[in-house]
Amino acid sequence: MSTVAVVGGGLAGLLSAMRLQEAGHTVELREAGGHLGGMISPIRLGSVEVDSGAEAYAVRGGVVRALCDDLGLEVAPPEGTPHIWWRHGTFPMAEGVLGIPGSLEDPALGVLTEEELAVVRADAELAASVGADATTVGELVRARLGEPALTKLVTPVTQGVYSMSPDRMPLTAFAPSLLQALQSEGSLLAAVAHVRGPGSAAVEQPIGGMFQLINALAVRFEAAGGTVRTSASVSAVKRGGSGFQVGLHDGEQLDVERVVLAAPAAVTSVLLGHLGLEVPAPPVRTARSAMLAVATPALADNPVGSGVLLAERDDTLHARALTHYSAKWPWAAASGEHVLRLSYPEHVLATRADVLRDASRFVGVQIAERDVTGFASVGWESMPTRIDASNRDFIVETALEAGVDLVGAWLDGNGIAAVVAGTDRVLR
Repeated sequence: MSTVAVVGGGLAGLLSAMRLQEAGHTVELREAGGHLGGMISPIRLGSVEVDSGAEAYAVRGGVVRALCDDLGLEVAPPEGTPHIWWRHGTFPMAEGVLGIPGSLEDPALGVLTEEELAVVRADAELAASVGADATTVGELVRARLGEPALTKLVTPVTQGVYSMSPDRMPLTAFAPSLLQALQSEGSLLAAVAHVRGPGSAAVEQPIGGMFQLINALAVRFEAAGGTVRTSASVSAVKRGGSGFQVGLHDGEQLDVERVVLAAPAAVTSVLLGHLGLEVPAPPVRTARSAMLAVATPALADNPVGSGVLLAERDDTLHARALTHYSAKWPWAAASGEHVLRLSYPEHVLATRADVLRDASRFVGVQIAERDVTGFASVGWESMPTRIDASNRDFIVETALEAGVDLVGAWLDGNGIAAVVAGTDRVLR
């Protein structure tokens, strides 16, 4: 077994460190920030602690559920139905895949006109070959359900959740089993129902918040003998001795046989450069949100279910989505406060007054300043953009030839399930 330095204490770094430590290696983890977890991070609003970043994981594939089970974490699906906000009304989001319904009985179809709904009904009569050559979510939905269904049902979801047009979303990445199900089930709606499963949720979280996963991983890693330091920024990685010398800005030096880089792409690029490897960092984007805890009695009726996505531009609204966090995850409502999270475009720096106005418009309830018990503005400045699989594999293999393992969201995607699965690479 070997000595290993893990650089980065987000989910990918912490999970890699735990797996290596439990496999018999001696692992030192160093995190530049003041806390572990990266974009899975808690924040206190009023009297409750909630997620300020990622709040749930995709159930598909089962990899995160298995990890939670292993760590002894109880998990739960969200409650309430998300909604889509239009100027003329608010409609439920389809209970399906990426806004594609799995049934003609789905209330989300109420946003369509009779003529548009007739096109959706005709999906059952189309040959399975229609849309079978589609490569993107947009192509498939347009071919089977028509342009209005794509615009009104799917686009608000993909733009609101992924900040992507459905025409830029490869089926292989976002709905990999949908085309196969189309062939076996005969229609797109039936395929969605088959993929989704009856009454099943697409996401879930550990009860108490997604950050409970980070807490449990840290406890498990340290209990196995691993060592963690936060506020410990790595300045250099060089070859030396029997492997590598990892230098920190505070003067600490680690002499190890293996290195796992679980840092953001820009940091990883710099550290690989010290080893003579040129790996350009892909572009990043900024994610902005604002969070409120409020004591507004009318919100107890959960007027927009678990939240709402903005479907069409409205210059009187700055936010593009709202999550009623404490309705979606009822454990957070125990204090009697209502927790709201609003998402903003990266160029918008919303004021407290903006946030109160936007929240009131979305939920259809006037939230007064005196009702606010907690407020926070949250910004993630280095959100990775998706890179294609071939580029990822090339980068990973290039680093591995130099003896360095790479993991993290910038390689495997922002989804928690993708990050968890990517850490399997370190157990080689």
